Amino acid sequence: MESSQFTDSQKHIESLEPLDTQGATCDTFRVKQYGKQHFLKRLKPEFTNDIRYQEAFRKEFETGYRLEHPNLVRYISLNNDGILMDYIDGETLTQYLTNHPDYFKNKSNTDKFLRQLLDVVGYLHSHQVLHLDLKPDNILLTRINNDVKLIDLGCCYTDTFTDTQGRTNRYAAPEQLSDEKPDVRTDIYAIGKILGLLPHSNKYNKVIARCTASAPSDRYQSVGEIVKILGNQRKPYHKVIATVLTLALIALGIFFWTRHEEVVPVIEKNTEDTSTVTVVPPVTPQSPTSQMPVASPAAHSLPNPSPQPSVSVTKDATEQMEKELDYLLDSSYRSTIATFCDSVFPSLTVGRQWEKETSEFHTQALQSAADMSRKYPDIPESIIMQHVESRFQALVGYVFNKMRENGTKQ
Repeated sequence: MESSQFTDSQKHIESLEPLDTQGATCDTFRVKQYGKQHFLKRLKPEFTNDIRYQEAFRKEFETGYRLEHPNLVRYISLNNDGILMDYIDGETLTQYLTNHPDYFKNKSNTDKFLRQLLDVVGYLHSHQVLHLDLKPDNILLTRINNDVKLIDLGCCYTDTFTDTQGRTNRYAAPEQLSDEKPDVRTDIYAIGKILGLLPHSNKYNKVIARCTASAPSDRYQSVGEIVKILGNQRKPYHKVIATVLTLALIALGIFFWTRHEEVVPVIEKNTEDTSTVTVVPPVTPQSPTSQMPVASPAAHSLPNPSPQPSVSVTKDATEQMEKELDYLLDSSYRSTIATFCDSVFPSLTVGRQWEKETSEFHTQALQSAADMSRKYPDIPESIIMQHVESRFQALVGYVFNKMRENGTKQ
């Protein structure tokens, strides 16, 4: 077919190249106009005078022209020569599975494909459009970035255009084969058939089975349900990470708390002199943790502390020490874990970095305690350590809860 057959509105066509892949009712071409590649779709000569195909052609353009989605081919114009669309440089899913057999074995590639396909089909449904011819040949993957581009709205069904011509039996839902009224679950059936072509783990088998159920009522009732199910299937793994890290944090707190229960004295005020604090020797704790089983008592037992006399520590010195210690801990906090307040849990990457920075924060906190112990030799080391660990656990717990809150907002 020569370019001279184009109307005057297409006189700027610079080249016309028939494509190898032709439709059942349409001829397809790649054309160049103003230096840009376009796709031209034209009814085959035997259908040009059939009003049914003429209306289906017009329906496809009018439906596609009002839609705009990054994973949907863009419709540009309609004239006597056919429908002009953006040309997509890529391969159909059928070609891609043959030419790149290992691509979908990478789970991240499969997740990306499904996310984009479900997003564009959900977009169509939100605009009262059923595609009704979802199949590998109508899904392109671009050469740049392997993005999904859904094409061919020739068989679509809308509230305005309720007549639909044609289907692909292999991907058609039972209601299409019996000419019953379709709905969003008809497209969901085809999605299940397409998913069945991809290399997938057993977890997708349940999704496929429900998508392709014979009765529409047994299928997912919306694309959003599929998105939610696939999203939830990734959560248990991340929940394990969050749970392990949470338990690690709790264990860390129990460790320091039980250790301090053994050595930290009870602080009481001296009723006769309000300027001093009397330190009373510790007593054996009666806490729930004392009932917990411990391994190898002989290997981990500590010598019983000998009774110590009461000592007096000035209140001013203690307050000054705590003030300086809080300043040091605040500096360590800001240089380590403070930035995690904007992070999201659960995440494996965040979890590893969190473990590293929390450990660094604790190391710095212990160093600060040692510095204060040298500077204030009259203040028992146990009091300094109690303050350090209390502050450390409070800050770690605060940031950890912020990360969990961020995760629930997504």
